[in-house]
Amino acid sequence: MKMIGKRSIASAVRLVLGFANVFVMIGAIAVGVALVVSLIFPSFGAGLMDGLKGVDVDPHTSFEMTGRLTLLGAFLACGFTWWIINRLRRILLSVNQGDAFEFANVKRLQAVGFGLIGIQLTALLLVFVAPQSIGQSPSDYDFDLGSWLGILVVFILAEVFRQGSAMRDEQMTTV
Repeated sequence: MKMIGKRSIASAVRLVLGFANVFVMIGAIAVGVALVVSLIFPSFGAGLMDGLKGVDVDPHTSFEMTGRLTLLGAFLACGFTWWIINRLRRILLSVNQGDAFEFANVKRLQAVGFGLIGIQLTALLLVFVAPQSIGQSPSDYDFDLGSWLGILVVFILAEVFRQGSAMRDEQMTTV
């Protein structure tokens, strides 16, 4: 099987990412709707958090700020994941078309890097508020150096693609 082009590994990965993107979008919409409804009807949010705790729903339970932040964090995590998958699919499309070093891929890689930063910051938020909102003790944040180094690598690759794009443009204008 070839690496790029029609019926290639890159095409298969792009198809799988597209399939995953649908489910991430459904999750983002569901959590977004739950967040909005819980802001309008706090009893809904309190019941949702009671359900996540695994206890009987108490109509007199108040919807705390940690519950709101947990739903917001879940929505942001889904949104950043959708953003990253969408950009990766567009990069794979341009690679399949034989134009990997187009300038748009530089911006897409930078967007992936910022999306990864968003996921890391959302994880930092969720590690503190999610356990409290479902009645567990707060957990410690485990700094993952590998994730942050991966983000750095994405930004370095974006710069490599920027230079490759400039070289490609220069080559196309040279007679």
